[in-house]
Amino acid sequence: MARTEYMTELRQDIGYAVRTLRRTPGFTAVAVATLALGIGANSAIFTVVHGVLLESLPFRDAERLHHVRMLYPDGTTYLHLSAPDFVSVREENRVFEQVDAYSTSTLTMLGNGEPREIRGASVSDGLLPMLGVAVALGRGFAPEENQAGRDRVVVLDSGFWRREFGADPAVLGRSLVLGGERYSIVGVLAPGAQLPERVDVLRPLLYDATFNATTATGRRSEYLEAIGRAKAGITPQQVGDDLRRLGAELQTRFPNTNGGLTLNAIRLQDLMVGAVRAPLFVLLGAVGFVLLVACANVANLLLARASARRAELAVRVALGAGRGRLLRQLLTESLVLGLAGGAAGLAIAFWGTRALVAAKPADIPRLENVSLDGTVAFFTLATALLTSLAFGILPALQSTRGKITEALREGGHGGAAGRRSQGLRAALVVAEMALAVVLLTGAGLLIRSFVELTRVNTGFATEHAMAFSIRMQGGVYKQGQQVRDRVPEFEQRLRTLPGVTAVAATTTLPLSGLGAMIDFAVDGAPPPPPDVNQEIAVVSVTPDYFRTIGIALRRGRVFTDRDRNDAPQVAIINEAAIRRWFPNQDPIGRRVKLSGRSYEVVGVVADVLQRNPGEPAAPQLFMAYAQVTTRTIRIVMRTAGDPLALAPSVRNEIRAIDPNLAIAEFTPLDQLVARSVARPRFYTALLALFAGVALALAATGIFGVMSYAVAQRAREISIRMALGARTGSVILLIVGRAVALAALGLSIGIAAALALGRVIRQQLFGVPLVDPITLGVVVLVLIASATIASLVPARRAAGLDPGTALRGS
Repeated sequence: MARTEYMTELRQDIGYAVRTLRRTPGFTAVAVATLALGIGANSAIFTVVHGVLLESLPFRDAERLHHVRMLYPDGTTYLHLSAPDFVSVREENRVFEQVDAYSTSTLTMLGNGEPREIRGASVSDGLLPMLGVAVALGRGFAPEENQAGRDRVVVLDSGFWRREFGADPAVLGRSLVLGGERYSIVGVLAPGAQLPERVDVLRPLLYDATFNATTATGRRSEYLEAIGRAKAGITPQQVGDDLRRLGAELQTRFPNTNGGLTLNAIRLQDLMVGAVRAPLFVLLGAVGFVLLVACANVANLLLARASARRAELAVRVALGAGRGRLLRQLLTESLVLGLAGGAAGLAIAFWGTRALVAAKPADIPRLENVSLDGTVAFFTLATALLTSLAFGILPALQSTRGKITEALREGGHGGAAGRRSQGLRAALVVAEMALAVVLLTGAGLLIRSFVELTRVNTGFATEHAMAFSIRMQGGVYKQGQQVRDRVPEFEQRLRTLPGVTAVAATTTLPLSGLGAMIDFAVDGAPPPPPDVNQEIAVVSVTPDYFRTIGIALRRGRVFTDRDRNDAPQVAIINEAAIRRWFPNQDPIGRRVKLSGRSYEVVGVVADVLQRNPGEPAAPQLFMAYAQVTTRTIRIVMRTAGDPLALAPSVRNEIRAIDPNLAIAEFTPLDQLVARSVARPRFYTALLALFAGVALALAATGIFGVMSYAVAQRAREISIRMALGARTGSVILLIVGRAVALAALGLSIGIAAALALGRVIRQQLFGVPLVDPITLGVVVLVLIASATIASLVPARRAAGLDPGTALRGS
């Protein structure tokens, strides 16, 4: 019977709460909208965090998978292994149940419409079963298909099969030409089945003579991503210890290739999402602050509303209701508000998450796993319930404290209780301001950092220039001379297009990676310390590259048409290479060795950033393309107008030379710069958005408190005006109170921001944590917001009619 009575009262409380909120639609709409904003933002960011960071990888025994890497003398890691090092790890480790590998490449596909570039992966014999990658149509690979002559079979990714073949089940047995070789389709992956990297087709990894643990040949030709599944009970520490042991043994056995190198591993999940873990958790913390500001705002609204309900509560007490019963009623109203805000917030989260995923921001990995599911719905419900308590408990306690029946004798005025709540409301506003300051300071630092990134000199000119890639694959290009002759033909045809001012080819574009890393030594120089990598980034370019890309020549000369394959081998280095290898020396005329081959340094060019503006230029060496050819090139074009307008003409000219060549995406060079700062731009924009929302909510809180203060102090203000107070002094009184609250919140917030600054320290570039410009702007913005928010209540106070206010009191 007690349970039945309790449930009956609960239904009564809920019904009464709904009716009460319905009678005040303005208050209800503002409260629900505020909560929906805070809860929705939290749910949206949590959806991303859950899908990217918390959700397990879609592989069998995902928590036991480790990515095996090569560790270089200076502490840097290289994600790939050579074939013999892979076999050594596979056969000689003591911690893995199984070790398999794959390599990815871009392939030109023929046989299904126009030539196009697709992503392919070559997989070892046990990789798909180890990862639990299922085949929905046809079959997977047989072990013997990793041998020469049996490897011309492919399995299609499910999404690629649907896009390119319309999900036709008759695709099995069909032939495709990939990279100039003909393959037979034997299977299609199940929906959702994938490798750690997204690819369109899978091929067997061809086991040649280098797949041998006893050979030294090819040990520095690193191209395999090796994944091991640890034995049950093996910890990451044990994995690392065993790989270091194996690395030391390989150093002893193969000192010429593995000297100074060792092995280590990282959990596969950490490798895939490690770069975005800290920024995403920072964003989750930021939206948590926004939710706290929203809670404080709604609590302020409830306190103001409670003052008007003192008489109602007094009547309930007079009729026998105890404080516990009143608390339950008020908290039930908060719960209804919270659940309504949660429902609206879930809708905001749904649309916000869809917008984030559609935008594919900043190359965040695993975005395809981001969706609203049961976990997100439970998180939203829990957030709504906790939020209800957070904003409801203080107003409920404040409303039911003291002698509530005094409200009847006060004729419904707030009286002392209303004045007591003023201090609590002011404290909530100070808390709102402090939280807003923390977010504003963090956003300001990131904005300043982003501005500094955009000011970094990239070393090349981006105006009126674009690039595209061509892969010369197949039997036509098996000989180096065929490739060597084709590239000048591309350049010559493209230079004839109207508006083209320069054309050149390169193997690696700026801000697109270091390029090939090759063993490097300076003739006559002493050996470097053991903790220094004996490598340099190498790029092969045609003679007109430096003029086309806009790289300044510092000394010596650039390549010319005389630097042919049969001419003396020459090289050009950047200024970072001088700082590293030729300090206080003139490198012109010096000879250097690349993998044992000797080159003469004939020029020095300015540094060009290879990865992103936050990383300094690395030592780089340029070789003449005629002397070192590759089948994959990036052609750079500079034009007098919009380079993209020439894209159709470029495609026609290339197809006229060889109709089987696929041309990849045309990319303006300024997009290279934009992509290099995509992640900091995304995180900065979101944090700035959250800080703006928090500031708006805090300013709304100031407005509410000042409006309430004017209503409570109407008699006092009227007396002041009746005694001769000027309008300006009344406005200054109200605005000064608001600014004082803002200043208190500002001081608390800045102290908290500096204490929490280490959280984003790693995200900053060129900006100190204590940045006077950022702090100065935050102070101005907050004081200005408080001043503006309090002007309307202040003008209302100054406009009071003393006689009317005194008679009404």
